[in-house]
Amino acid sequence: MTEEERKLWTERIEDYRASGLTAIKWAEENNVSVHTLRYKITQFNKEKEQISKGTQWASVVLEKSVVEKEIYPSLKVTVGKATIEVAKGFDSDTFKDVVRILSQC
Repeated sequence: MTEEERKLWTERIEDYRASGLTAIKWAEENNVSVHTLRYKITQFNKEKEQISKGTQWASVVLEKSVVEKEIYPSLKVTVGKATIEVAKGFDSDTFKDVVRILSQC
């Protein structure tokens, strides 16, 4: 619902409640569907109930590295006493050099 629609329906609901008319009569006089009026009242009441219960929403953004670790687990290679952890996207030439150097120790 856009901010304009929210403002419009807030005003309509306040007007309906202050009028003392039945929903059907108010809807007829204001050229609004009674079903829409009742739906909007229910919708606004649910929102108020959630707010009063303290329901709050928060966005969660996962860091790329966390997602990659779950999808592409690392590989651990042991050469002698050393363990090398290799992740997706490693440089194979550097890895070969490190393994060669460690194997000479």
